[in-house]
Amino acid sequence: MAAELETPVADKPRVMVVDDSRVIRKAIAKILGGEFALTEAEDGESCWQKLLDDETVQVVVADVEMPRLDGYALICRIRASDEPRIRDVPVIVITGAHDEETRQRAFACGATDFITKPIDGIQLLARARAHAKLDQTTRKLGETEAALEDQTAIDPLTQLNSRRYFMQRGAQDLAYAKRHQDDLSIIRADIDNFRSLYKKYGDQVCDKILIWLAKILVATSRTEDTPARIGGGEFAIITPSAGRMEAAVLCERLRTAVAETPFKHDKESIPLTISLGLATLGRDPGDTIEDLLALADKRLTLAKAAGGNRLGISYEEEAPEPEEAVIEEPDIGTALKMLEDGDGGKLVPYLPNLIARIIPLLEFCNNNQELGLGFAIESLKDKLSELK
Repeated sequence: MAAELETPVADKPRVMVVDDSRVIRKAIAKILGGEFALTEAEDGESCWQKLLDDETVQVVVADVEMPRLDGYALICRIRASDEPRIRDVPVIVITGAHDEETRQRAFACGATDFITKPIDGIQLLARARAHAKLDQTTRKLGETEAALEDQTAIDPLTQLNSRRYFMQRGAQDLAYAKRHQDDLSIIRADIDNFRSLYKKYGDQVCDKILIWLAKILVATSRTEDTPARIGGGEFAIITPSAGRMEAAVLCERLRTAVAETPFKHDKESIPLTISLGLATLGRDPGDTIEDLLALADKRLTLAKAAGGNRLGISYEEEAPEPEEAVIEEPDIGTALKMLEDGDGGKLVPYLPNLIARIIPLLEFCNNNQELGLGFAIESLKDKLSELK
């Protein structure tokens, strides 16, 4: 009778288990196998290839220390993907390290959750259930929004322009800018940690948050700009006749407006921040609205990986290609060499630690050379504590 009531494998949510230890993979399979269909991978590279081929994976459970491609680099690669189903997949990190630095680095790269070894089976099962359900809900929302976009130019929730209208208007504005040698920029904006907010507050509150942000976008944008909701918690703005500087000023106004205006829910005040990415016609590679939007999205991903509440504009490089991902945290010498080689984008997950390492050198130089940098160094320390 029990066998007859068991859920068919094809109907179970699929979880990818990534660990170079076969023993650990089997232990996790024993915990999750009753409720989930499992796919195993022995390292990050194998996981990545299977994610590309399998659209059904709803949760990734990954170790940190692995050959070929470790857990940190795997998460960075996932979060930089052009495909929303890969970019948004929940990643639960499992590691034997108990130090806070490991946890912070994993979250900076984009980890969704964190569990230490020895594995607590009840805890792992509960978190896998929660993240699989969230991923399923997110996918259904995406399908619903895609259907709505085909029917209307207005997003029914926020009353902003839809993705369909955004792309059409963007193509028109881009053609005009090229014809008249005018400026044009594309801005991408996301609410930081929106998945965590959704998990904590649910549909109704998060819908109100999206409406609240939409009103800020409209109030802050210029009359000639085109703000739109292009995904679940994803927003974008077309800024005609705005070069890099003008668009960056608009981004900073948006970021400040959100950070300084907590969202009110009943009697609770919920502080929110946004991350932004910016791409400019003529200054950045790409001459189509799709190209500029994709580049702005990658810079947004880098801004999130750097801690959020910031604009991704100063990164000259795009997210690293899979085979170029950084596996080990670089020392100062290696970091400087990477900057010389134009590989600064790969350093983003490690910037807080690199900054912390050079502060003693800055203090030593300031004391011995009387550079007058005391206030600046203290401000840098304060900012670093906020990043961590």
